[in-house]
Amino acid sequence: MAIARRYKTGETRVPTDSLSDIAFLLIIFFILTTSIRQITGFSTEMPAGEKKAEQQADKTPTIAVNNQTIRFNDEVVTMDALRQRLKSLRLDLKSGDRRVVMLEATGSVPYQTYYEVMAAVSAAGGVVGVVTEEKSAKR
Repeated sequence: MAIARRYKTGETRVPTDSLSDIAFLLIIFFILTTSIRQITGFSTEMPAGEKKAEQQADKTPTIAVNNQTIRFNDEVVTMDALRQRLKSLRLDLKSGDRRVVMLEATGSVPYQTYYEVMAAVSAAGGVVGVVTEEKSAKR
């Protein structure tokens, strides 16, 4: 005699018990496969405090960089000449505000040039002070 089998009628349930395990494993996978890279660069110290206008005009060296030229105290120089001038200032032996070199750059300066100038100032022992212009109010 054959045994009659009964089947349950109704909805079938999708097993979701291991869903949290799968989500956890995916999170771990993405954390491990994400490239974590440290940006290389150089450390700089930003000058603190306010400076008098006469002190800046007389004693602070200024580097102006635009798209094609580098000017050190209003004199056009090459990158190598700039490094030599900065070395001759012996900024590493000075302290405080006397180490500050003002850097003024236009918006069209290539990043590589801007980075090289900042690196040259830092390598000479100076502290970069960035000159910015205030945006005029739009009418």
